[in-house]
Amino acid sequence: GAPLYDWIMEVNPPLNFYYTALPILLADALGVSDQAAQYVVVWILLFAVLSWCSVIIHRDFDLSPGRRVLMLLATAVGLVVPSLDSIGQREFYLVLLMMPWMLSRAAQRRSAPGAEATTALVAALGVCLKPYFVLFPLAVTVVEIAQNRSLRPVLSTSNLVFLLVGLAYVGFVAVVHPAYFTEIIPMARLVYSAYNIDPADLFARYLPEVLLFLLPFLAARLDRGHGAVPPVFLAAAIAGLLSYVLQAKGFGYHTIPLISFGLMTCFMLMLNSKSLGPVAVTCGLACFGNIAILVGEGFYHNQAVVAARRLQTEVDFDSVLVLSSNVGAGSPVALATGTRWASRYPANWLVPGAINRLAQTDCAVDADLCGKLQALADRNRSDNIEDLVRFKPDLLVIDRDSDHFDRPNFDWVAFMAKDPAWAAIFSQYSEVAANGRFIYLLRKG
Repeated sequence: GAPLYDWIMEVNPPLNFYYTALPILLADALGVSDQAAQYVVVWILLFAVLSWCSVIIHRDFDLSPGRRVLMLLATAVGLVVPSLDSIGQREFYLVLLMMPWMLSRAAQRRSAPGAEATTALVAALGVCLKPYFVLFPLAVTVVEIAQNRSLRPVLSTSNLVFLLVGLAYVGFVAVVHPAYFTEIIPMARLVYSAYNIDPADLFARYLPEVLLFLLPFLAARLDRGHGAVPPVFLAAAIAGLLSYVLQAKGFGYHTIPLISFGLMTCFMLMLNSKSLGPVAVTCGLACFGNIAILVGEGFYHNQAVVAARRLQTEVDFDSVLVLSSNVGAGSPVALATGTRWASRYPANWLVPGAINRLAQTDCAVDADLCGKLQALADRNRSDNIEDLVRFKPDLLVIDRDSDHFDRPNFDWVAFMAKDPAWAAIFSQYSEVAANGRFIYLLRKG
């Protein structure tokens, strides 16, 4: 019941929060955990989308029955495997909700206007999750303009649907969540770049995956008999790479569209190949290599959650607050341990950018900027104090190695001590455990 962008200080747009409503309502109705309900909702959606894709494949693709089955299996792999450790992330929902539209755009036969509008409407519900996702329909439109040698695709039924849904969503946010535009975006513009990583690291982290996908297109120069490259999925894969680069965070789940649509490009190239030539072989290598990497990485794993669960076997706590700039160290711990999250911040995301930029700025020259940055750091601190006083969390966790700071080992205790109220609050806690990363303090009494 906490109001978004007031008692929930989140940097992301609101649509994803609405997507969590159905699992939570289902969990309450069935008396199961929120996590279990989330799995149920995701797998129902996955089944529905694959059923829809099956209809499109059988209706609009000129393939033999056996190849249609293979294409449906390939679609399932393209949806699930790249998201093994990130099921439920926005990139997963983007790919899931866009897939019927993508298949209909790649098919030999065009859908009727009503069917096209329906697939575009569902795809738009994925595109609206992040501003970066507008790259995907934009990339497909550019390809269709090139194919048709005409600007008519700009005003296609799909694009009109995307435009109307996008405008409706922006209007909804402006009316229902005006603080997102008036408070969150201005703050994020000042400090959220602290979560960006070095461009060299950005590319290095996923260089093997990208190089594997380049193999088929290099081989295409040698194999004149290969099938046509599916331009729609290739465009979406390139848009996925651009989305990953522009977000600049290096988070693994940001690569889901790149890998999903890259796999679909290779799968369709293999299905369209007339012979087992260099393109088909390198497509197989690209698919096998990427799938092997993804399966090797396994499912979602969070060391902060593992440590908290271990602590829960030794001490009892019903609520938790974590002083950290890392999302994984915060609310996921409360969710996994079945306790109450006692903070309005999923992570203390205002602090790293404010501290980093203050250290880089000559405040004698740019006093206005320094004042704004200091105000954001002070706000995050005072909000933490207010949450500690209001919710009185049983467990206080202090991160000794928070990411996103220019200087390592940021001292959260020293940061919080700048508020006079901190000393009295901190005295109510005593240390019960520690490891190389976190200090765990339990509320006395």
